Amino acid sequence: MVIINSSEKNEVKDYLLGQLDETDAERIELRLLSDAAFGEEFDVIVNEITDDYVGDELHADDRKRVQEYFLRSTERQNKLRFAGGLLERAAVERGAAAREQVQPGLIERVHAFWTSQSLLTRFATTFAAIVIVAGVLLLAIPGTRNSGTYAFVNLSISNSDRAVGSEIKTVRLEPGSPGIRIELSLPEQLPPSQSYRVELRDEKEVARNLKIEQQTEAKLVVVVPANEISPGSYFVRLYAVNPDRTEQRIRGSYFFTVR
Repeated sequence: MVIINSSEKNEVKDYLLGQLDETDAERIELRLLSDAAFGEEFDVIVNEITDDYVGDELHADDRKRVQEYFLRSTERQNKLRFAGGLLERAAVERGAAAREQVQPGLIERVHAFWTSQSLLTRFATTFAAIVIVAGVLLLAIPGTRNSGTYAFVNLSISNSDRAVGSEIKTVRLEPGSPGIRIELSLPEQLPPSQSYRVELRDEKEVARNLKIEQQTEAKLVVVVPANEISPGSYFVRLYAVNPDRTEQRIRGSYFFTVR
């Protein structure tokens, strides 16, 4: 069931292409955290933009915004490369099939059905298969569910935006674990000597500062004790601390979910 109208859909597209101000962008961020159905609609729009870009169906201005803003996300860059590879492979395979001109058998009919699906459908199916295989392998390896060690998650900033599917990472806090170790990848444009304040917020916008355990030119590492976090959705905001102790928020957020 569609839960957003055409006006809201256009607003989400503007949001993804970096055309909303910070106030409107944060309003959409908060709705994504609290409304799972809206998040599904959001993901559909992300997929549409990716398909239109790969299919060269965007106007010049929108195409430029996709390159300069939409594709800042590493996960979207990977999806775009995957979709482009599928498109090229499908074109090669369709050409080979046309040259052979033979009556297709069962395998050929299955292959034709697969290549007739949209790029994003094939991507989602392939990704789900990889996740299932990886999960089975993890369960089969002794010690992979060992308690008593910190849960770990590596996060990239989302540029005032939630990334699709894989961009909101999930971390499982096993019984007996002392907490969650979070590695925050820093945006490349920030100076290496910069000082920071890290702020964790939950779904109810309750905020608390996190102590920085480690800092390098490329990342920050913070730890959240198990007794200070519970299952739910969270996001982290980063603030640059100037020499005079004033602060400036780094645009964007780091998102994750605790199970």
